[in-house]
Amino acid sequence: MSGGRIFRCGLLGMLAAAGAAIAFADDDSAGGLIQPPGGSFVDATAAATVDALAAVEESFAVRRLYVSGIVGASFASLASGGMNTAGVPTPNTGTASDDLFSAGGAIGVAFDRPSGLLRAEVEGRGRERLLGQTESVEPFAVAAADSWSAMANLWRDLSLTTRFGVYGGGGIGAAGYRLSVEEPSAIVSGAGNVSQFAWQAGAGATYTLSPQITLDLGYRFVGVGTASTPLVLGDGSPAGDYTSAFTASEVLLSLRIYEPFRAFRR
Repeated sequence: MSGGRIFRCGLLGMLAAAGAAIAFADDDSAGGLIQPPGGSFVDATAAATVDALAAVEESFAVRRLYVSGIVGASFASLASGGMNTAGVPTPNTGTASDDLFSAGGAIGVAFDRPSGLLRAEVEGRGRERLLGQTESVEPFAVAAADSWSAMANLWRDLSLTTRFGVYGGGGIGAAGYRLSVEEPSAIVSGAGNVSQFAWQAGAGATYTLSPQITLDLGYRFVGVGTASTPLVLGDGSPAGDYTSAFTASEVLLSLRIYEPFRAFRR
């Protein structure tokens, strides 16, 4: 049983107890029982209880489950660092940038609030492979494949009209990718899986197509923590490390469907 239901059940018991206590208060004319004008004690207590519970229900925010499909463009960058120790130690510098397709989805709960909604959701997305080049002793060919992110988000929606609205918020979670770097001569290379803390912040606009369907056009900035990948020579000898930090500016289009399982209810 949820905390809200437990609270309401407890409140019902308290109201019933209070009604009984009032009814059996001293009243010489009724032998200890208050008889409300025009009705019985049971009717009056039931009516008062129903009214009180209705007020309690109204004070609880209306909650609606929703699912979202998300597609968009991710303008991604992978900043390099660390040291290439093959020969004369040389720092790795530069940023590999690429334009990627991103897609995913979210599931969440929307709470009615004054002038809009408060939405809490869990979101998962993937991105295309990032390809680029950074600098070192020789330029590194950089690839970040199988990029993913999983975020717990909180958004605040504000209604401007019955159909148009705006929102802002953000989230935290984790993200990762499979990194590979290699010099053209293949003297030095490195590869490994990256998983780091991630965060995002964003804002956007919404258009309500129907009470169950909302269209969402938004912007996100995504940041992923810095990771270190070992560099090795052709014979496997250590050759320093390559650090990478992923960031992206993203434009996303979402279709949000409220109460998607309503049709399956009996």
